[in-house]
Amino acid sequence: MTITFGTDGWRGIISRDFTFANVRRVVAAIGAYLEEQGTSNHGVAVAYDRRFLSEQYAAEAAGVLAASGVPVQLAATPLPTPVLSWAVRQGGLGGGIMITASHNPPAWNGIKFKESFGGPARGPACRRIEELLAGPSPAGDDIACLPPDRLGRCSLVSVLDAWEGYGEALQRLVDFDALRRAGPRVAVDCMHGSGTPWLRRLLEQAGCHVVELHGDHNPGFRGVPPEPIAANLAELEEAVRVEGCRLGLATDGDADRIGAVDERGRYFSTQRIFAVLLHYLREHKGLRGDAAKAVSATSMIDLLASRHGFEVVLTPIGFKHLAAAMLERDILIGGEESGGIGISAHLPERDGLLNALLLAEIVATGSGLREYVQQIFDEVGYFTYDRIDLRLDREAIQAVRDRMGALREVGSLAGRPVREVLALDGTRLLRDDASWLLIRPSGTEPLLRIYAEARSRAEVEELLREGRRLAGL
Repeated sequence: MTITFGTDGWRGIISRDFTFANVRRVVAAIGAYLEEQGTSNHGVAVAYDRRFLSEQYAAEAAGVLAASGVPVQLAATPLPTPVLSWAVRQGGLGGGIMITASHNPPAWNGIKFKESFGGPARGPACRRIEELLAGPSPAGDDIACLPPDRLGRCSLVSVLDAWEGYGEALQRLVDFDALRRAGPRVAVDCMHGSGTPWLRRLLEQAGCHVVELHGDHNPGFRGVPPEPIAANLAELEEAVRVEGCRLGLATDGDADRIGAVDERGRYFSTQRIFAVLLHYLREHKGLRGDAAKAVSATSMIDLLASRHGFEVVLTPIGFKHLAAAMLERDILIGGEESGGIGISAHLPERDGLLNALLLAEIVATGSGLREYVQQIFDEVGYFTYDRIDLRLDREAIQAVRDRMGALREVGSLAGRPVREVLALDGTRLLRDDASWLLIRPSGTEPLLRIYAEARSRAEVEELLREGRRLAGL
């Protein structure tokens, strides 16, 4: 089968696409790429999440690398993706391989490749790995691989030991003393993912009282995709209300994305999280730099930039594009609509654990999230947001692509003038009051996504209806 890298690595349905043979092919191509770069001898870190067979796929990846002479650091337990990324950069390794399908449904698994800088593989690396996969190469079953029972005896294989150093790195950015003084009660839902038990331990270390949900090992995720969006966090909302918590925190399947519930027990959108973190880092922690945002991220970032005198870099969706901007420019923070937010002072990478701790710090220093975001609304006006996901077959998605590709100019949308039609990634229509509509096929699943942000809930719903109409649905 043809294997391509989407917005963040390769993903497929277990047993149909994501097989041990195909894992061998992808890992062998990554190894060949690192050899071309002259960095394979620096070693590769391999980690995995809590999905079905992830530990066994990770052992297979380590076996392929070790059989080709590449030093490997293999995780002994499930780890969050940002811990792997930190270990790659801190250890001066050639790269990292994470076995995860992130927020995808339980039937999926995947491979994320991290470059030596400690972030997602950028476009040139992804394209070269795809070329190596498409070229003449052995079938997956013919690729040399050390069996799992020999990994422990192989001198090239060692245990990935990164947690302590990673935790110390977080304490350089998060005020643990402020958290200990306040000792807020926090509800945590890592959605059966690899944020467990790490986020709970970090919060408890910082003096928080933690109410934990869904911390048990469940590779089926109770049938709920481990994506921290409103539809999946009703139990976290209830826990905040019933348990008297000041904050609810959620991470996705591999803990690089963040979700939250405010002090009233209501979902707090990822768009608002991005704006709050940007504002807090600048105004309360005194950090400086520009912002990078994906095309689906909130207009609040642009409006804050115009008021506070920094620039905004707009990128396609996929943190690899934001990471590239963070490496090339003086970027303070980069973020996506999905809750993937990275802070350059830490890593050019999404980190749900760091962002969770920063939200807890905000609460510990006096403001609930709802109270804090009101400060931003006072500056730039009120914004609200929603997204609908439509599961379509490939032909229907291609028909939408063709339809939107023909859309060049739009005078007005839902009664307001359109300032810009942007085809950077999908098609985004920006109105004159900074509200917008985006129509875009997913880069990781067979979904069409329609996004809208506006000044009122009624306007968001109207924009989403208009999005369906424009897409011919």
